[in-house]
Amino acid sequence: MEKLYSVSGQLVEVQRYINVPMRWCEQYPVRERRELWLSTNSGNDIKLVVHTRQMPARRGHQVTVLLLGERPVGLYNASTGKQANFIRADPPLLWRRCDAVLVAGLLVASVVAFTLTAWPALLISLPLTLLYPPLVVTVRFAQRCLIRSQVDRALEIVKGSEAAQSVLRRVK
Repeated sequence: MEKLYSVSGQLVEVQRYINVPMRWCEQYPVRERRELWLSTNSGNDIKLVVHTRQMPARRGHQVTVLLLGERPVGLYNASTGKQANFIRADPPLLWRRCDAVLVAGLLVASVVAFTLTAWPALLISLPLTLLYPPLVVTVRFAQRCLIRSQVDRALEIVKGSEAAQSVLRRVK
């Protein structure tokens, strides 16, 4: 389980953009991207990018943003009391275009291996190719559920605390 960190401060600017995927495997569940500029109490400005339709904060609001690595996964607005779990609102995709290309490549490789080595390669590669899609989807779904519940718990902790600090800190 990865650590969640939080950063608090005042929103200086919120920009909304429409995404256009530029790469063949680049897929977002949402076409909107928000760029948040957060000014901490120590005077640092932090730019955060989140792919979501939901944004419960506007310029000038005091917010606490939960980060998983460098990716914002949750936001608590201390000015209005609203919160957003970005993993719950706009979950990452379970099946991606590059997965379909990988399965097609594995099928071609298993047929080529069958023509070169006969049955042993086919007995190994074909089941692996057929098990890959459900296994990948199941693992991604389990990760999504785990992160979603972790962010919900962290948002409750942040909501319960009266004053969020302006430095990065670990949230359990």
